[in-house]
Parts: sequence; structure tokens; C-alpha cells
Amino acid sequence: MNISDIRYEHFSEKDYNAVRELLGFDVEAGENILRVLAEEPKLFVTAFIEDKLVALAQVNEPGAQTYLTVFVAPQFRRQGIGSAMVKYAENELRAGGSQKVRTSFRTGHQSSLAFASKLGYDKYFSSAYMQRTGDAFPLEKLPVRLYRDEDYLASQSLYAAAFHEMRVRVGSFPDSVIAQPSEKERRAWKEDADDRFVYEINGEIVAYSHLSGNELSSVSVRSDFQGLGIGRKFVLYLCNEIHQRGSTTVHLWCVVGNYARSLYDSLGFKEKYIMEFMRKTLEKS
Repeated sequence: MNISDIRYEHFSEKDYNAVRELLGFDVEAGENILRVLAEEPKLFVTAFIEDKLVALAQVNEPGAQTYLTVFVAPQFRRQGIGSAMVKYAENELRAGGSQKVRTSFRTGHQSSLAFASKLGYDKYFSSAYMQRTGDAFPLEKLPVRLYRDEDYLASQSLYAAAFHEMRVRVGSFPDSVIAQPSEKERRAWKEDADDRFVYEINGEIVAYSHLSGNELSSVSVRSDFQGLGIGRKFVLYLCNEIHQRGSTTVHLWCVVGNYARSLYDSLGFKEKYIMEFMRKTLEKS
């Protein structure tokens, strides 16, 4: 087999069954990839040798820091296909202006660790995927409302500061900075404003959250209002919102070392697995 024979294509719906079959070789990894594929198929690239699907990659849009993961069919591993696909994706991301690339895999996958390390990826951080299944919580009426476009600057400011402070506390993010507002992000938030919420006290936004399907994508409380129980009440409200939308299961990610883990444990969230994240700085071409 010659690596030069690999044909890369953007994912097409006609290949969906072949992709499902490919990912069926690893149910754990396949579960994650299929979930993202259903939501954002445009992020995926397929690799063929002749008419045989041999690998699949999730390649997020280029940015200062982006994400890449590759899945190769077991019978085609250790033949250079995975390395070739990573190189192809990295070249695309580098051309788009990406400076750093992350990848991830479940804890305990030593072969994935060795593969990523060989390609220049270093350990970054770990995050637990958690799930709660059950009834809605009894809850008093709270000063929570849907996000509006005019809330952007206040919401983005507290969100960016809260996550930066968490990353500093955890200690796995040495180059963490407070993300600055941007018109691109503002437009993105406006497009799915029905999945964003703010918590107000005396007319001030003190907490912000985003839902993605039945997942708590982010929950953040303004620094000077932390420790007052607002985060707990907000999470209860958001779980109930997901329940009202028709799901009895709520998912979330919690960075290992984040003190919010104790809150999620107390609310009945159970850890399903831990993902290890690794990162690489792309050299300029």
C-alpha cells in the first residue's frame, strides 16, 4: 500500500453507513465522534484507498487553537495512514492560521497516547464526562431569563473571566488568558440565543450559561458573586430546562481539578469516563 494513494474528501451523507461501520470497531470512541458528526458534519474528513473507507478525522475550523482527532480502521493501523491523515489535517489548519491543535482520547488508551506523543503532542489537561438521569428538581422561581444580544458584553466578560480563573486554579493551562469579545462570537451567540441564559440580581447579569442539546455546555458565575449558591441554583434551573425540553438525561464536561465537581456530584451527576487532552504547537510553514 502506498500512502500517496489515500484520497481525502469532505464527509458526505452517502458515506454515513460506512462511517458508522468504521466507528463500530470502537464503541467508546465512536460514541463521541458520532455525536459530533450528527451536529456538525462539515467538520469531518474521510480517507479512502480506492473505494474503501479507511479513516475519519474531525478537523475543527482553523483558529488560534483548534481541535483534531483521527480514527483509523483497525485493519489499516500501523501502516502510516493515521500519521498521513494527521499531517494532511495539520497542513490544512496551518494554512488557515491555526497555531495550536488539541486532540483527545479516553483515559487508559495507551496506544492513542503513544501515537499522539510520536506526532509531537504533549499532555494538556483531563476532563470528566458526566451524566445525570432522573426527574426535574423542585425549585423556587429564579431571576433567570433568555439571553439577548445586548447582554453580550456583560455575559462574555464574566464567562471569560470565570473560565480563566478556573484554568489557573487547575494548573494545567499555563498560557491561559481571558478571552476578549469579538463580533464573530457575538453573532454566533445571537444565532442560538434560545439556548443561552442569564441570571440577574438587581438588574445586573451575575451568571451566564449555554445549553447544547441536553448538555450543559457552560455555566459561569461572576467572580464577585461566587460562593453564594448562585451556581447551584442556576444548574438546577438549567437541568429543569433540559427536562422540559423532553430529555431526562443531562450531560456535562468538568475539567479534572475543577472545584465545581463537588457540586455536580451532589446533584447526582455520575462520571461516565475521563478524556485526556493533548496539544501541539504547529510550526510555521
